[in-house]
Amino acid sequence: MNKGVVQTLFSKVFYTNILDVDCKKVISLINEDFVEVEPNNKKSSSSTISKQVLEKKKFKFLKNKIMEEFNFYNKEFLKYENKFRLATSWFTKTKPNEDCFYHCHSNCMISGVLYLQTDVNSGYIQFEDYSPTRFLVEPTEYNIYNSRSWIFEPKNGMIIFFPSECYHKILKNNSNILRYSLAFNFVPTGHIGRTDSYLHLK
Repeated sequence: MNKGVVQTLFSKVFYTNILDVDCKKVISLINEDFVEVEPNNKKSSSSTISKQVLEKKKFKFLKNKIMEEFNFYNKEFLKYENKFRLATSWFTKTKPNEDCFYHCHSNCMISGVLYLQTDVNSGYIQFEDYSPTRFLVEPTEYNIYNSRSWIFEPKNGMIIFFPSECYHKILKNNSNILRYSLAFNFVPTGHIGRTDSYLHLK
């Protein structure tokens, strides 16, 4: 009997959970100006002009909840010595029939999203792996070991942490509701790199 073991070395680490958050309360507090993510695309989702929404006093409770979850994620799974801070945060609104193009987040290490108002068909989030491969071959069954793309179905209160370099997009909102989410980015603080490296930063 074959007792081979599969080890997911050098994998991209994604974390999901459902937070105990009053999503309706958060939405009622947004009251922000939104701008289209793709100005030339009439069916593009929009985001708040402010990219520091979690620094507002009224969202302190939400920031604390997210940081608590992130610190657990780092302590239990990533185990990085550094602490992290929230660098940017913004709300996203996707109307029926709208979507968003593939993109990744720059000048940050770990990104995340918290879903506030979703429905069954209000727009999944899809991740795509653009790293080079030697051959393009089709599997008989897709799984986490052979897939080049992956979809998560958003639910109210659901949070996802993922590496910032991962490309992702919002699929079309095929529901009749406004889809609200909160996006954010983390950067490490303190010393970065090794002391024997020219890239040692503080």
